[in-house]
Amino acid sequence: MTMKPGWVPPGMDVGKANGARVYDWWLGGDHNFRADQDAARAMIAVEPNARAIARANRAFLGRAVRFLAVEAGIRQFLDIGSGIPTQSNVHQVAQDAASGTRVVYADVDDVAVAHSKLILDGSADAAVIQADLRDPASILADPKTQLLLDFTRPIALLLWRCCTSSPMPTTRSSSSPPCATRSPPAATSSSRMRAATPGLTCCPRSRPSTRTR
Repeated sequence: MTMKPGWVPPGMDVGKANGARVYDWWLGGDHNFRADQDAARAMIAVEPNARAIARANRAFLGRAVRFLAVEAGIRQFLDIGSGIPTQSNVHQVAQDAASGTRVVYADVDDVAVAHSKLILDGSADAAVIQADLRDPASILADPKTQLLLDFTRPIALLLWRCCTSSPMPTTRSSSSPPCATRSPPAATSSSRMRAATPGLTCCPRSRPSTRTR
């Protein structure tokens, strides 16, 4: 029997692949096991760009968080559908940009939440809750959310990659291009919201020169 590392939550079945740990392996993290690695490699056999896509996604997330912390001056983040906060995670990037920034992670997956709790143990400015993005009221009412986030001040809401794993319906057809080249009307017509430069575009094209750490 393989000895489990100290960060593995009690009772966790590491012999069964988990999506959050598969993603961690793609990112080059170490919070994954043989079953996750085998599943990740099997997916790469079908989609050779899977790892590159995952890393481009995470790099963009880091740039977006840094933009919000540095240029927009936001000091609070609510990350829904967060997975396991390991490689270049939101609270590391945000707190590197502005010390004292507070982050609440929310995920519905038991495994992701269990790992996250151990990773964030002892952190005064970051916490994880188990919640479903389809029940936003429970996320906002959670005691940890209420403790860490001040709803009288701006809060950055992150819903990164949720549309790829949520069972909610989507209107995108199979013939739709994977990358948009201009902002949709909803992002530009509202007097209260506007898309940051360069607007809606492919992840690698959005502020590629901005460092994340």
